[in-house]
Amino acid sequence: MSLQLDRSDTWTYALLGGLLAAPFTALEVIQSSGTIRFNMVLVGGALAGYLVKRRGGNSTATGLRAGLIGGLPALWGVAEFVWSIPSVPNPLWFQAVGVAMGLAIGMIAMLLPALGGALAGRLGGWLAERRGHGGATPTAG
Repeated sequence: MSLQLDRSDTWTYALLGGLLAAPFTALEVIQSSGTIRFNMVLVGGALAGYLVKRRGGNSTATGLRAGLIGGLPALWGVAEFVWSIPSVPNPLWFQAVGVAMGLAIGMIAMLLPALGGALAGRLGGWLAERRGHGGATPTAG
């Protein structure tokens, strides 16, 4: 019995766009002093949306997934912040609030590239439709 993973076109192109953007996001995290730009997440999301729309898939969902994958390195900075909280001498309640705030920042750090990727994926899908690659492949009948 063989184990085969079926990967849909949505995930295939989302991985392509997200993995294209992830190294650039990681570089931004390493070089930044407090700001991270998700420019390549937008490019990866648009590319993924364009490619999946050519196959008749959902470009918005693909762009959203590409944005999540491409934005994952942004959590590295949040993790460093959360792990540094116990090393600062503060009351326990203050440390708990700090951890909660760090987790909230982490959620925002993933929400922004996901939203940007979804919008870029929609744009990529629109570009594919403008070039004549819009609908699902017609079936012979």
